[in-house]
Amino acid sequence: MTAVAETLTGVPIPPLDPGSAEWMRHLSASKIAAVVGLSPYESRYSLWHRMAGRLPDVDTKPHLARGHYLEAGVAAWFADQHPDWNLRPGGCWAHPQQPLFTASPDREAVTADGEIVGVELKTAADNDEWGQPGTDEIPPGYAAQVQWQMYVRGTRRTHVAMLSCYLEFREYVVDYDPDDVAFLATEAEGFLASLPGGPAERRPSIDDHDATYDAVRQLHPLIEHRDVEVPTDVALRYLAAVPAEKDAARELTGAKAALLDAMGTARRALLADAPIARRQPGKGDAVSLYFVKA
Repeated sequence: MTAVAETLTGVPIPPLDPGSAEWMRHLSASKIAAVVGLSPYESRYSLWHRMAGRLPDVDTKPHLARGHYLEAGVAAWFADQHPDWNLRPGGCWAHPQQPLFTASPDREAVTADGEIVGVELKTAADNDEWGQPGTDEIPPGYAAQVQWQMYVRGTRRTHVAMLSCYLEFREYVVDYDPDDVAFLATEAEGFLASLPGGPAERRPSIDDHDATYDAVRQLHPLIEHRDVEVPTDVALRYLAAVPAEKDAARELTGAKAALLDAMGTARRALLADAPIARRQPGKGDAVSLYFVKA
């Protein structure tokens, strides 16, 4: 670790136990995507309440378990692609000027030229947000994560090894982007300041993220035998959304049926050469239709 510490600007620190009180105080790479609204698993609202100690940290998300079990295999594949590199544990790091900004990359590698690069090991249940191997086209949440790691540690390149949903190994390369990092650092400072006891304490607004809905449900588990008059705008929004959901569900069912019919036996549907949906095997002899994100 000494040689790394001499090269990198980040400060090596003892590992932080996920879910511990100390871990909750720090803004890690796994949290930064939620801060900027790019995490599919956590919202800014739910993270705020978790770091405020009002919600427990639950480390039972399926993608985390999948990654835990498959990480060693992805690392072995990556090592085989770079036999002249020294692949080793990534350690735990803090930013030299902001000790609450931390990062724990999956691995780090010393290249044949002596450069230290970050290495992230991912598995994908869906390939839609992953671009061509060799590019930096990775899901936005992961992009924020690796930029944060480079900012904290002082590295300037991260290799992302991924096992796709079709069991295909891929490698992506992401370089340090000072503009992205400046945005992340500003948002992170504002988020920490907004936590209870901070100089700008303020709860994030309610949004439409699934994690926000789950957080609100957990925050109010009791049911008291009383009524409450709610704000008019909140009530009217709910009353409009209930029938709209039913209408939208019916419209989506019809639209999917029409699209499947137009696709025939094709795997993907295109609009102006851009994929918009894909067919894949479903239960029994049926197929399932999935929306392809732009």
